[in-house]
Amino acid sequence: MTPLQVGALVGSLVAGGVWCVVRAVQRAPRSLAAARHTMTGSVPLPGRPTQSPVAAQRWRDGLEHGAAGRLVAQRFGPGLRTIDLTPGDVVTRMLVAGLLALLTVVASVAVLGTAGLLDPSPWWLPVAMVVGALFAWVSVSDVRTRIDRRHRELRHATNEFVQLVAVGLTTDQSIEAAVRFALDVGSGEAFDVIRTRLLAAPLRGEPLWEAIEQLGAEYGIRELEELAGSIERQGLHGVSIGDTVATLAATMRATALDQLEREADQANANLSGPTIGFVVSTIVFLAYPLALRIGEAFGG
Repeated sequence: MTPLQVGALVGSLVAGGVWCVVRAVQRAPRSLAAARHTMTGSVPLPGRPTQSPVAAQRWRDGLEHGAAGRLVAQRFGPGLRTIDLTPGDVVTRMLVAGLLALLTVVASVAVLGTAGLLDPSPWWLPVAMVVGALFAWVSVSDVRTRIDRRHRELRHATNEFVQLVAVGLTTDQSIEAAVRFALDVGSGEAFDVIRTRLLAAPLRGEPLWEAIEQLGAEYGIRELEELAGSIERQGLHGVSIGDTVATLAATMRATALDQLEREADQANANLSGPTIGFVVSTIVFLAYPLALRIGEAFGG
């Protein structure tokens, strides 16, 4: 076979593998027809084979409840909810990243070997597997980074929410009015999560403190649970919670300032290494010609 034929064959195999992976993990449309078809398989979706959504759902369920899915759930815990992912989604991303990297390395080695630019060796297969594992690890690391960033955003939004509630209580408003004031004034994508959950609570007939407590328990934010406990005591026993909420707001402000100081110190520490390296490199660059001249003078 000529190099062009080998390249065409490898390209076709890679394209077919990518299509199969994408087809396997493709999500069904979020509609009543799709949900009915997923549960019963009785209503076919337009433009799709009858068994495709069911097969994809079985694929995701198998990944989520398998050993890899349980390991991912144990490692990330409820943090996956903050970025709207499930253990099955994370495992799927790992498999897709690893398989694509593996296929890319194998195809590249095959093309270069056919063209005579690379010596064929059985060691290329372990190298391809290592590269695939590295890409899978990068996808997991990306999920961890997104969870940490989202958690920081939610904590910042919680801090803003509690501060606004405390401000509302200082104007002799009721706790419900103070919460509505906070929800109207607060802004940001993470704050929208709090706003959506709390505004939907009355529609479900759920007390305000239960909605706040569930939100705090779901995202692991202890301050929201403390605020919910204070609101519950006021609703059940009629005690004043203005001072309690003000103390909680002050504690959260101090914690936020301390976190900012730690992040600033960490940024300075991260810059110390490159700064020292730059200074040493500059000194060596400037001193090398002088040292060379001195050596030539004494050597001559």
